[in-house]
Amino acid sequence: ALHAGVRVPGYLSISQDLKFDDVPAGCFASLEAVPTAGWLQIMVLTCMQEAGTGFASKAQTDDAEAGDIALDSWVRYDDPEVKAFKLNAERQNGRAAMLGITGCLIHELLG
Repeated sequence: ALHAGVRVPGYLSISQDLKFDDVPAGCFASLEAVPTAGWLQIMVLTCMQEAGTGFASKAQTDDAEAGDIALDSWVRYDDPEVKAFKLNAERQNGRAAMLGITGCLIHELLG
């Protein structure tokens, strides 16, 4: 967000007198700057969402298929060829995203 010029006002931790602006922009530098309690809050919220107990969770019912996590407007593909194409495209996009993130992390480590 800092690279995009976005500034968040206020304190990240009032007890440690740490403002959002004080956190460095880099991934590894921000890991050290954010207090442990902050990272625990992020992890608890993420785990709750993944486990289906978060604030936006929807119960899995018998009429839903595995991975059916979207709203009622979720598009289901009856044609096996179209479904296979869409799944492969999603896998390829995921792989490209992982490579992109890995490249960003390596770039940051090398300086």
